[in-house]
Amino acid sequence: MSEVTMELVRPVPAWALRASLALLSAATLAVAFAGTGPRPPAVLVVGFAALVGAAVLVPGLGLAALVVLVAGTRLLVSDPPALGTLMVLVLLVHLTLWAGAVCARTSWRTLVEVAVLLRGLREVAIVQVGAQLLAVLAMLLVGTTEGDLWRAAGLLAAIILAAAMLPRPTA
Repeated sequence: MSEVTMELVRPVPAWALRASLALLSAATLAVAFAGTGPRPPAVLVVGFAALVGAAVLVPGLGLAALVVLVAGTRLLVSDPPALGTLMVLVLLVHLTLWAGAVCARTSWRTLVEVAVLLRGLREVAIVQVGAQLLAVLAMLLVGTTEGDLWRAAGLLAAIILAAAMLPRPTA
């Protein structure tokens, strides 16, 4: 197997990318469980920590998506969060999925140019505008109609939109 060496202007080491994935995953879970409703038992918190650790150690398994699924499930079974909380959570979900996709394409020795990361973040920002508008619309609908049906439809729509629109890093 041959190895290619390139000179980078502003490289970011893979460990920093994976540390950001850990922080984003932990923040996603923390915001999802910070609202009303029962707090998770200690054993579940340990399980969440293990999930975040596994997502960082083996990002190719797609465990960042499982973090997002856990957060979405929490929203589905608890009371609707405040609008600000929901908007922060939507942002964290996008960043967690994007960081997981970037980390899945790196090894521990990889260096990634800052310009590549910024380009990817710009693409996430474009999707984020529409997602935030949908979050506001969803909160308005939950307040005026049967909430559970709209919450389930919103979760399904968010999953479909994330799968269809979230940028994936290129090789």
